[in-house]
Amino acid sequence: MKTKRLLALAMLLALVLVACGDDGGGTTTIEEPGGEAPGTTGGDSAEDALRQTLACDVSPTAEELVDYQLSEPNEAYDITLLQVSLAGYYYQAIDYGAHAAGEEAGVEVTTLAAEGYASPDLQLSQVEDAISRGTDAIVMAPSDIQGSVPAVDLAVEAGIPVVNISTEVAQSDVYMVMQDDYVLGQMLADRLAEVLGDDGGQGVVIAGPANATWSRKRTLGFSDQVAAEYPNIEIVAAPTQLVDPAEGLASFEDAVQAFPEIDWIVSVHYFILQPSAIPAEYQGEIPYVSFGYEPDSIAALEGGTLDSVFAIEPVSMGRVGIGTAISLLNGEDQPRVNCLPAPLFTVDEIGTPVADNELIEEG
Repeated sequence: MKTKRLLALAMLLALVLVACGDDGGGTTTIEEPGGEAPGTTGGDSAEDALRQTLACDVSPTAEELVDYQLSEPNEAYDITLLQVSLAGYYYQAIDYGAHAAGEEAGVEVTTLAAEGYASPDLQLSQVEDAISRGTDAIVMAPSDIQGSVPAVDLAVEAGIPVVNISTEVAQSDVYMVMQDDYVLGQMLADRLAEVLGDDGGQGVVIAGPANATWSRKRTLGFSDQVAAEYPNIEIVAAPTQLVDPAEGLASFEDAVQAFPEIDWIVSVHYFILQPSAIPAEYQGEIPYVSFGYEPDSIAALEGGTLDSVFAIEPVSMGRVGIGTAISLLNGEDQPRVNCLPAPLFTVDEIGTPVADNELIEEG
């Protein structure tokens, strides 16, 4: 058991520390980040860079996010929201939170969407367009931690403040509204250990895009915490894939063909491995813990095919991102690193104000 566990962890770390040229699965060499994002701590190697944690200036509670108040703008600002994509509830919820905040505050919010985690050149072009339009501020979910740096540089050189949301960009002039993905991975391991109890067991990690910072950090945080704290938990496979349910299911099926006797499942986002698509012999029979509180994951919690999910705060990312931009344009002091919480949701939390704050309002 111990030998198998060490071998599995070695395979997992090898998968975590590689990335492909697009946001799909597969493995090629990852370039070491050339600089640190603001508020991060860590070492010099590529692995250490993934383990960098956010040095939070403020850490609001989930209840405080529910009550977050926007500053009144000094004038009718134009704010550009740069998204990685709009294909998926998470991105749509960011957009909803941003536009609802803009409407409430009386500022113009324009969304420009890239084409996934391999389109930093497109984001650079979009920043050029936003500057030409005369935008006052940019709220940016970068498509690549390094590749999106030139887009930030261009905005900063033009005197336009940039608020970095969702996932990190390695540029020190941004204001961050962020969750710490490495810490989220550790929290995922702690929750799984709580669910499994003393029995532990072996299982599969659905690790997500191989070149996306958020998924790599969550996976590494999970594996590090398992190695450090839970000798009774064994990771037998950690395949990478696009944010695509078809790829997630294919990855899972390949993993359980090699290791059919698994006791648990985790994923970096439940959408990648849909609970309703898991083969019947596993669906609802073993615990599945993940991220993302959305209509489909709520149904899975209610049906017992998901044990629990951690919040990833897309609506608040959009709302607080716009609110931070408004405050900066007003000349108000803002924290460089605003670390958002990640409350845990089980079936018992459905319908609570904190849980509802994750969702796009009906209608």
